[in-house]
Amino acid sequence: MNLHIPDWLRYETRHKIEWLHARYARLHVRETINDNPRAVAGIAGFSVLLLVVVFVLVRGRTPSRKYEAGRHAWFYDLNTGELFTAGSRKAGPIKAPSGPLSDGGPAGLRANVYSYVLDPNEAELFVGFLEKPNPAIASGKGAADRSDFDEWARRTLIRRIDSNDWVPAVSVEGEEIMAELARPNEKGQTPLYQIPR
Repeated sequence: MNLHIPDWLRYETRHKIEWLHARYARLHVRETINDNPRAVAGIAGFSVLLLVVVFVLVRGRTPSRKYEAGRHAWFYDLNTGELFTAGSRKAGPIKAPSGPLSDGGPAGLRANVYSYVLDPNEAELFVGFLEKPNPAIASGKGAADRSDFDEWARRTLIRRIDSNDWVPAVSVEGEEIMAELARPNEKGQTPLYQIPR
């Protein structure tokens, strides 16, 4: 679709630009600055000061935003394959609504739930990966604490929903699982992390 600019508008615009150019030329701004060494030094000093201010602002520390967890988190019931909610301070595995696993262990695992829409209904949610604390790493913080992402990743094991292989979040395999969630789908939509309401 071509945008057609009326002839009268083009002529008026050209006329205004030529008028401004003529007024600027009559002021002799460039010649005045070049003939006055103090003006040149003042403009150069102001430019250097402006660059220093911009450099300080860019290099300054940006305030880190604290991760604020909701009151509830998503959990995945290994027996039924359904999502349920529990307190966000729980790391999992936890007791699931369907009861224990066949081996007697808890069937609820912390789930990282995503959707391609801002306000999804239950059918639009999907599980990106499951997580649990890494038993090989003793830490004062629970695995559910995400205030420091690097520390959370170091002490957490993750897996895809259709896999039984747990991998450290900081491993190549773990990073690949999380990187998949940053890739857009065939419609160009990027998954959005969802917390329970």
